[in-house]
Order: sequence, then structure tokens, then C-alpha cells
Amino acid sequence: MSPFEHHMYVLECGDGSLYTGYATDVAARVAAHAAGKGARYTKAHPPVRLVAQARFFSKQRAMSAEARFKRLSRAEKDQLLRLAASEPLEDVLCRELPGFGDDSAQEFVCRSLARHAEEGFARFQASLIPNVDAWTIVGVRTSELRRIARELVRRDDADGFLGAPPHRFFEEMQVHAFAIGLERDYDVALRRCEAFLPYVDNWATCDQLPIKALAERPEETLVKVGEWLSTNRCYIMRFAIRVLMVHYLGERFEPRYLDMVAAAHLTGGEESPVSVDDTYYLNMMRAWYFAEALVWQPERALPYLERRGTGAPLDEWTRRKAIQKAIESRRIPASMKDQLRGYR
Repeated sequence: MSPFEHHMYVLECGDGSLYTGYATDVAARVAAHAAGKGARYTKAHPPVRLVAQARFFSKQRAMSAEARFKRLSRAEKDQLLRLAASEPLEDVLCRELPGFGDDSAQEFVCRSLARHAEEGFARFQASLIPNVDAWTIVGVRTSELRRIARELVRRDDADGFLGAPPHRFFEEMQVHAFAIGLERDYDVALRRCEAFLPYVDNWATCDQLPIKALAERPEETLVKVGEWLSTNRCYIMRFAIRVLMVHYLGERFEPRYLDMVAAAHLTGGEESPVSVDDTYYLNMMRAWYFAEALVWQPERALPYLERRGTGAPLDEWTRRKAIQKAIESRRIPASMKDQLRGYR
């Protein structure tokens, strides 16, 4: 069964009354009703017969249809059901159900994802993001996700999707991230980033959240970077370090930024210990930052990788990983790579 199967269904009960419900598997739900296990109403009014069902791609859309249909008079319901005898009920509802409309932003995104999902690619993606539940990955390629995001932001109801994180699927979160990146207004982009960041739970979404708009007001962004680094939240801190790496290693660089990244650690206690995954993904970004700093600010960054042991600015794992990344980089000169090998 597709993860994008969502249905509104209508039953006729033994006394001629109608029952409307929501299900992902209509056949199983009807069987439950017939067995007296579906709902109190159908249990009290057997037997039941499926009259019609409408298929949608999002739970939100299906449940909206259910709620609106239930508010109709019996005569209005019967009229829609008569129309559904010759065309899909979902088409009838989009055209005739008061206030329902042709589509919704959430439905658009889910329908688009369903059309481009690849099972094999989903398995590949799941192998790259092991801390994300595999069932939430449907396998849509990045080029399609970017296209969906571009179409989404052109919709008048885009805020209906962008204002409702977290989303059920990994790819929905990716579309949301790319949509934020298309926002050119600094204040709007920042507001959307801050609303989205608490729900980011993996490195891929974190690192693909575009940050171009944040460069427009660097002093204000820098204040936010400091706030994000103090959250003790892995991916918010990882995002902050990425902002420093992309926007503050060149002409805006100040030596204190190296100290900010070196000091970025997760803290926990007996009741809420820091997870191994979170420590790994934060430290990977710290190592990436220092490897990148060697390209832009080699004299300032080298001492952080040279010193080791007690009192060193970096923990040994991050220090060695940064050296490894720098040695693998094509932008680090051979002479510096030889120097770094001596630091191992």
C-alpha cells in the first residue's frame, strides 16, 4: 500500500442512514465495521454497505473532506453521491463540496511526491541517513524536490504547508527546506528558518536548508548564530556552524569564530544523556568547518589542529577528522597536507 493512500468513505447502514469516515485501507475498515468493531454508530446500525470512497494523497485533505461532508444535509449528501456514480467522488467533492476547493498545498506536495517516488532510490537514501526511520523515506530525487518547492512557493496557499512542520515524510521536510531557500526577504527567510529548525532531525535536511538570504544582514545573522549555538540542539547547532562556514570565513572572518565552533558541544545528564548520533553529526560539522577554515584562514586555523591532549581546543576525534578532511581536499596545498600528516 502506498504511504500516500488516504480515503474518505461513505457507508449506508441497515436503517438507511449514512456513516462517513477516514481510512488508509478502506476494505479493511469496512470489514471492521461489518464485524461490529469499526465504530459505535455502525455497530448499532448494522449491516453496512460501502456506497462511495474518495482517494486523496494526504491525511489532511481526506479528513477535511470528511469533516465538510458530514456537515451537509442528507439531501446534499445524496446529490453528491449520485454524481459520484459516474465520476470519482474526489472530483465531485473538489468541484461541489462547499469550501473544499480544487486542491491544497499539502495535497499538492504529497501528490507530487507520490508521482516521483522510487522504491530503489528510497532504499539508497535510507542507507545514507541511518538515523531516520526508513518508512518515512519514499525515494524522490533532489531535482524533483527542488521543482516541487518552486511550484509550491508560487501557490497562494503555500503557507498552509510551510506553516505546519513537522511533516510526516523526509521528502516533505526537504521540500520545505528548499522552499525556505527560495525566499528572498531576509525577515521572512529568518522567521521560516527559526520555525523549521527545531523539527530538523537529520544531517541531509540540515545541510540542504539554503542560507543565501541570511547573508544580506550579516550582523543580525551573527547574533542568531550565537543563539543557535547555545540551544544544545544538534541540528540547530550544526546549522549555525554551517552559516559560519559559508558566510564568515572570508572577508567577514574574525578569529573568535574559530573559538565559537571549537566550544560547540552538546551537554547532557543522567536523565537526558546526549545521543551518540547527535554527538557524531555535530562533531562532523565542526571538523568540516575547521577543514574549510584551513582553505580560507590557514594561519589562524592550523593551531587548532596542531595542539592535542589536555588543554587542546578540539577533542581528539574532531581534530583528527578535520585533518582527514583537509588531507582529502583538493584545495589544500600538498605542503600543508604534509604538515597536517605530522599532526596525527
